Amino acid sequence: MPLGNSRVGNVQGSSNFLGLSSSDIQVGYVYDVILDENNEGISTLDRKDEAAIYVGAIRFRSQGNLNSAEDKLDIAYPTLNVTSLPTRNEVVKIIKNPSGGYLYERTGFTVSPNTNAEEDTLSKNFGGKESDTPSAANYSKTSQTGIARSSAGDSGDTDGYGDYFEANNGIHKLKLYEGDTLIESRFGQTLRFSGYNNSENDFSPTIILRNGENPATIDEENSISTTVEEDVNRDGSVIVLGSGQYKLPFQPGTVDDNGSSDFETLPDSFKDYPSELLGNQLLLNSGRIILSAKDSEMIFYSKKNYGFISDGGLSIDNAFGIDANVNDNINITTNDFDVNINSGNGKINLGDTSLEPIVKGDTLVDLLSQLIDAITQQVYLTPSGPSGTGPTNIATFNKIKNQLKTALSELNSTS
Repeated sequence: MPLGNSRVGNVQGSSNFLGLSSSDIQVGYVYDVILDENNEGISTLDRKDEAAIYVGAIRFRSQGNLNSAEDKLDIAYPTLNVTSLPTRNEVVKIIKNPSGGYLYERTGFTVSPNTNAEEDTLSKNFGGKESDTPSAANYSKTSQTGIARSSAGDSGDTDGYGDYFEANNGIHKLKLYEGDTLIESRFGQTLRFSGYNNSENDFSPTIILRNGENPATIDEENSISTTVEEDVNRDGSVIVLGSGQYKLPFQPGTVDDNGSSDFETLPDSFKDYPSELLGNQLLLNSGRIILSAKDSEMIFYSKKNYGFISDGGLSIDNAFGIDANVNDNINITTNDFDVNINSGNGKINLGDTSLEPIVKGDTLVDLLSQLIDAITQQVYLTPSGPSGTGPTNIATFNKIKNQLKTALSELNSTS
């Protein structure tokens, strides 16, 4: 669960920013996060004609504007180009900008990176109007913040984290290794720059980018107080750049909680398939991968063997031809399945440039049968008159005729 306002002391005590004093840093309560130039909250601001300047900023309440109406709240801008947006009801650090205005930083600590605010922080600390006239009763201290409750009151619709953001505190923080640089979003997306995230903690620089935590571990009852490591097999889309002793625990296919994969095809024809995935390597693992060269070439180089291993089929649809130049044998094993080359009216040429037509088997058998029949029915003119019909060894010719079809292949055909 988020710790909300319990970190206020942390924020107030951090004043070492550009040499600012503690009076230049205060706690801010987020009312509105300006996501685009159409935000209603900026319609009355001075620079509304340059509305894009406000995108990424927040409207907030702090000690300095406790009594401001909601349409008069101060604006604070993110401190860095890398923007980590807070949510409504989040408590942030507000820094007075030496050149004017305010900056904000997200701060604090939480069990899950998904939220670090309570969804009713604003209504608890700046609840509805009790009176139009400020009085001691209207500034009753809240036990959580020590800040006087405002008499301005909120409109009653400030609970929640925004218009559509929903808390998911089942998302875990990542386990850290010494010297890590880590970016974690609220949604399980992470980017890790590490040097020692391997079993031996040997120096092996690694970058891991993932888009979403393994759904099976996103469970608030599943040891949410513990950290997890990236799972290259079960997390969302993952890119890994590894080196050295970082051993890539990759398995193809969909891997279940017991570590079993549904991938069935083995790399039988892949020569020298690596037994361990160590060293400089890149993994891209996702449910679907699309590679597109929009207006130029797609080029693949491999110093050693390369292979395609799939539980499905391989198809190539080209607008133009296919050229292959190899310096070794080409072996095709179909395991009792057919090989079909459907060339239509196109030619199939086998061999070098000295080509001769391929004989059609059935046609040849028919012609040879007719030839044998003609031979066995020959009649010769002699001085004594016509000879008898056929040669005396006609039985031999008929035996040859009956064996002609044995010359036909039982497997291969041509047109």
